[in-house]
This record gives sequence, C-alpha cells and structure tokens, in this order.
Amino acid sequence: MDRRGRERSIAAFALAFFGTTLAASSTFAAGSSTLGQVVPRLDHIIVVVMENKTYDQVRVLPYAAGLIASYASFSNSYGLTHPSQPNYLALWGGDTFGVTSDACPAPGSPYSAENLGHACEAAGLTWRAYSENLPEAGSSVCTADNSLYTRKHDPWTNFSNLDHLNERPYSDLAADISGGTLPNLAFVIPNNCDDSHNTTQGCTAEFGDTWLSNNVPAMIQAVGNGIVVLTWDEDDSSLRNNNHILTVFAGPPVQSGYVSTQILSHYTVLRMICEALGIQPFGFAAGQFSITDVWRDVTSARRDTWGRLKLLYR
Repeated sequence: MDRRGRERSIAAFALAFFGTTLAASSTFAAGSSTLGQVVPRLDHIIVVVMENKTYDQVRVLPYAAGLIASYASFSNSYGLTHPSQPNYLALWGGDTFGVTSDACPAPGSPYSAENLGHACEAAGLTWRAYSENLPEAGSSVCTADNSLYTRKHDPWTNFSNLDHLNERPYSDLAADISGGTLPNLAFVIPNNCDDSHNTTQGCTAEFGDTWLSNNVPAMIQAVGNGIVVLTWDEDDSSLRNNNHILTVFAGPPVQSGYVSTQILSHYTVLRMICEALGIQPFGFAAGQFSITDVWRDVTSARRDTWGRLKLLYR
C-alpha cells in the first residue's frame, strides 16, 4: 500500500471503530456525534509537538502522567507515518502532500493549499508559531544552532498563503502571554533536544518531560477558555508499536482524568482545532469524526460556526 493509501486507511479505520464507513461521515453535522454532542468554541488553542516516543514511553513520566490524571487523554492516538515532516504537514495542512522525507524544501517552492494559518487569517483569527532556536521571525533557514532548530518541524514555513511574520522565536510566547496578546491558535515547537529528538545526545524522554513541566503550566494558565494540546509527531519507529503516540488535551474545558478510547490521527486533531475555532475542516480532516467525549460542558454550536450552518442546512 502506498503512503496516501495508508493515510486513507487510518481515516477509515478510525470511522470503522464506531461501526460506520468514511462515506457515512457526510451525514453528521460538524462537531457532532451519534450522541448529538458538539465541540465547544474555544478562545485559545496551543499545540505542543514532541518527538519520536511511544505512548508507553511517555505516559508514565512524571509530568505527562500528571497531565493524564488531571485532564483528558487518548489511549488510541497514532502518528500517520514516518519520518517527522509529513506528520507535521498533516497536522497543519490536512495532507502530507506526497512528502516522504525530512528534506528541506527549496526556497521559493511552497504550497498554496489550505492550512491553519491561511484559514485563521481568512476568518479574522490570530495565529502564531513559536519555535525554539528559530533565528528570527519568518526565517526560512533549514537548520540553525547546530540543528537544534530544523525547518522540518515547522510546516507553516512551506506555505505561500499566510503571513510568515507570525513565525516567531519561542521567547515571544512569554511576551505575548504577559502582554495579553496570546493568539487564538499557537503552535509551540521545542528544539531538537527539548522535544527529546536527539536521544543520543542525552535528550531523552525524561529530559523532554522536564522541559514540559517547566513550560506547559504557564500555557495552561494562559489559555483561559481554551486548551493546550500536547502530542507527539510519531513513535520511535519500532514496528511493534504501530506508531502509537500520546495525545493530551489540558485546560478548563476538558474532563479531569478522562481517558478517551476514540482512535485519533493528526487529521482528527486538526478537525477538532477547526471546529473549536469555527473554521471549516479541510483536507483529510474533513472526513474525520469529531472529538466529542472529552469536554466538561457540552454546548450548542454557535450561529456563526460552520457546524451551525451544517446543522441548519444538512
């Protein structure tokens, strides 16, 4: 099976888990499930992406275990493929765009497909990506600081239809939080040590867990009526794990200590982001089931959301 066929299989598998088919998803309103629940509208979403660890490797670590106990997590969350770059593209753009490697794309040849940055700007929402060791705002370099920064983890750099000045060094996140200018959507990309990618250099899963404990609490406090999504791009590439990764939603809107068995991919998380911000899901995310079981308070879709329009006109 080719790579795109595998992506479609993952989407179909997630739907089959609920006893239906991919085609049947068109009969459901956006943000709804068979129970009629909807994804709540959120003011802020921060997505933190870690690297190359299995579900079982990280769920027992002190800070990750504390998040699982305090918030909502998913026991059936899976990366789409290997290596890293296509997983990041899927989470941002709803497609891997045929990318099968971590090679840095040539300058001047970005994608123009729909993506979260363009969709937020078109909807009048704010977004920023905060990357450790990014040399400067909007930089298109492939690597920096002895490869602590690598462009393969920053998919927004490869799109031509968004404002690249929203691509910021990580230090800007603290300034935006303290200044009350946290965007509606933020992606946080730790460097290749803090995300536990460079394990051979001592950047272990435990090292990454400590980085999370030092940084994520301020994010959770800042989101207000919003969530921090903590996820991993892929597992350690060992065949026995089937790309099984940890995904946690942390923030006031989610249930405490709830473990969802819904099957997730990066496309499912992308769909949730779109619905929670009132953006029409795009790419492969449009065919995913909504994430509906983790929320503390189920609310009706707002009049100005795509979900509301679907409820009215389906």
